[in-house]
Amino acid sequence: MNFNDKKIDLRVRRTYKLLWGALEDLLSQPGQEFNSITVNQICEKAMVHRTTFYKHFEDKYDLLYYGIEQFHEKYVKNSLEERVLKPFQSIEVFPNIELLDNIVQSNKNDEIFNNYMNLRNKEALRHDFLELNSRGENFTVPIEIIVEFYSGALSSLSAWWVQNGRKVPAKQMDQYFYEMINREFFSSSKL
Repeated sequence: MNFNDKKIDLRVRRTYKLLWGALEDLLSQPGQEFNSITVNQICEKAMVHRTTFYKHFEDKYDLLYYGIEQFHEKYVKNSLEERVLKPFQSIEVFPNIELLDNIVQSNKNDEIFNNYMNLRNKEALRHDFLELNSRGENFTVPIEIIVEFYSGALSSLSAWWVQNGRKVPAKQMDQYFYEMINREFFSSSKL
């Protein structure tokens, strides 16, 4: 389903908004993990009938995909260069960052949710690096390996950053990230 279609009927957009808002609320509750949320809970909170839910979404994963795409649409409004070279500063100015933090924190132990988020992040990074490649940026390492490394590092550092209350400024996080991925740590070592 193409959720980005601007021609979607106003009633349908309202239904999407209600259902996603209900899932956001449920995910934001302390201790509430995605895998334990049911379609019934979502529908009850949104005050939308189950048949209406299934008319628009295959299952709760499809709704999650829709919601994450809403976040992603806002995120890609940052320039490609900023997303790649200044990922933490790009995240920091993200609309509803606190909500996204709460959702990620509440689901840090939910394997299904985390796998989905990791896959989505890899897709976004793959797209960004392919775009850089099409603009003439030449990489000495295959893009798939870059994406694996970059997404792993970003995911781990982002989780650390959120868990530590974002006490390190985003600009400093970008600097640390840049130094770690672009510097020889063992330059004085005989390894």
